[in-house]
Amino acid sequence: MNTPPPRLDDLRRAIDEIDDGLLELLCRRFDVVAEVKQAKSAEAAATPLRPAREMQILKRLVAKAGKSLPTRLLVRLWRSIITEATLQQSPVIVHVSRKLAGTTAHRLLIDDYYSNFTVSECRDEAQALVQVNVAPTDIAIVETGSNWIEPFLEGKGGKALVIATLPVLRDATSPALLVFGVAPGDATDGDETLLISKGSLPRGFALQPVWQVKHGSNRLSAIAGFHSERESPLVGLMRSNPGLGLKVAGRYPSAIII
Repeated sequence: MNTPPPRLDDLRRAIDEIDDGLLELLCRRFDVVAEVKQAKSAEAAATPLRPAREMQILKRLVAKAGKSLPTRLLVRLWRSIITEATLQQSPVIVHVSRKLAGTTAHRLLIDDYYSNFTVSECRDEAQALVQVNVAPTDIAIVETGSNWIEPFLEGKGGKALVIATLPVLRDATSPALLVFGVAPGDATDGDETLLISKGSLPRGFALQPVWQVKHGSNRLSAIAGFHSERESPLVGLMRSNPGLGLKVAGRYPSAIII
């Protein structure tokens, strides 16, 4: 005999039970977030964002889900959860230039990744960086090709560095947006270090750029790994090529390549 197809009412009850289970798990997750807030209370004032940890969560879940769930859906769901958990720890204001705020595609990108964060418009990129210097719990987001390098080199952002890039899902091209903040520098299994230089990196340099962008008289080069100006291989590059004026602009988790 043929097995009768499941009844719609039975399927709906099954979905309701799954939804109840998801709700219970979310409540448990946010209970743990409250404990995380207490654990962070002893740390110096800085943005509550933890880009390394956040990206580790996303990459692990994307790998675990495989083809069972669309990657874009998974990332959007968990970014909403992570963002709300962040706001329970501390408010975060996103400072952007007036030009960026008026660019619909970029503004939607920010709203999608940092949903419910307050966005504050500044006159330009320099003022956005200054705001993070004044309030280290905030972040500034600039267009990769905008006029942020000179203000950054002048120290307008204080201790703020690039801690993330957007979009988080992209191909091997350069990111559209750079996120500046004062966050713990934690290495992951997949990082990039962003360099500012007066010219191209030497062809013989061990780490060739993952992506690079010409920026007026400067050049932005992202190299694979979590590197410091005080350690090899960058310290050797700086000593042998002083004319490069090499400066680390940030270290951040690499994007999820699609």
